[in-house]
Amino acid sequence: YAPLSLRQHLTHHPPQMILLSRAASAVASFVANGNRSFSSNTRWGIISAGKISSDFTKAISITDGAEAASIAARSPKSSAQFAKDHSIAQTHPTYESLIEDPDIDVVYIGSIADHHASITKKALLANKPVVVEKPLTCSLAETMELISLAKSEDVFLMEGMWTRCFPAMKLVSDLISSNEIGDVVVVQGDFGWNTKDCMYPSDRMWNLKSGGMTLDIGMYMAQLGTIAYPQSKNWNVKRVQAMGTKKHGVDHTVLANIMYDNDNSDDKGMLQFYVTGGANTEERVTIQGTRGRIVIDPDAHVPTRVRLIKDEGRTDNSDNEMVYDFPLPDDTFGAPWNYPGSVGFTHQIKEVGDALKRGEKECGLFTLEDSMQMAMILDEILNQVHEKSDAKEENFVLEVPTYSRDAA
Repeated sequence: YAPLSLRQHLTHHPPQMILLSRAASAVASFVANGNRSFSSNTRWGIISAGKISSDFTKAISITDGAEAASIAARSPKSSAQFAKDHSIAQTHPTYESLIEDPDIDVVYIGSIADHHASITKKALLANKPVVVEKPLTCSLAETMELISLAKSEDVFLMEGMWTRCFPAMKLVSDLISSNEIGDVVVVQGDFGWNTKDCMYPSDRMWNLKSGGMTLDIGMYMAQLGTIAYPQSKNWNVKRVQAMGTKKHGVDHTVLANIMYDNDNSDDKGMLQFYVTGGANTEERVTIQGTRGRIVIDPDAHVPTRVRLIKDEGRTDNSDNEMVYDFPLPDDTFGAPWNYPGSVGFTHQIKEVGDALKRGEKECGLFTLEDSMQMAMILDEILNQVHEKSDAKEENFVLEVPTYSRDAA
């Protein structure tokens, strides 16, 4: 990043994502990754033919070094139509046959959330790298089991927290770690979209196993804590406090307060957010430090603008504001998209491909430890909203259990 200066407006143009001829990129470039080797293109197998899988596959098509090589859905008809729509050469009759295909480098799982754990488990046991659309699972227990299995089998696993792969989010992390705003005191954010068009009971939103706003978008807010209060610097969750309203048996509007403490000091930190299905909210995030603040402008889950405001006292600090713009890649190749900003999947697809070619077993931008903490927070929020537990103060320190095939 360019040096910071007063009232500076920086525009970052990410490398242009262009659709390349597969023939032009056919030169072999094999890099060892355990018992697997990867060609110049990372070959993705897509599981599920839903809307999010469609957007992810469109993003693959405009990401240099990646290709969607195969699709498997619940029905052959759905697979065939998806393959036609996305120019995918191969379809598989079952999820299992796609997972076992030696020509697939990594699997993307875009199924309904309550199926994530079982499909992911099959992939990991088959030694197949996996990216799972968020949430990784619907519970902390399932998340810990998958992470344990991935470590035991030495296989790449990533929860699809694509927001963390955006260049804007990398800047936010760098600004915090370089102490540009001092110690982080509190983080505030919101995310809501109106569910009025989600038909009851058929829409996935009302699924009692995986529906509700916490498991739909709550992770976008909960993940902010791992940036502001990183576990690598000895921060842990101390307390989770949540309240909420329900609709059709699932959480619909939720307010959460999370306290963090540091093992090496008396420092405390706070994260406060709400998510709702009752309205389309602004979706802005503010990270307040002792010497300034970082603002991630809307839409914060697909961040394209970051503002850094240095604190010069209790006055108008607008003259001390620096603005960083990160335009999304050209999305005309994949349009129309099912969800706003989905072209940004290109950042995650590139990060995963690079990690695999380096032989890594997780993504450094959103680690398995991050997934575990996030699952713990979401679990506790849901327990309190559904009145299964009360807010309590304790150290939420998690350790991954050793996975046993015999116990599976």
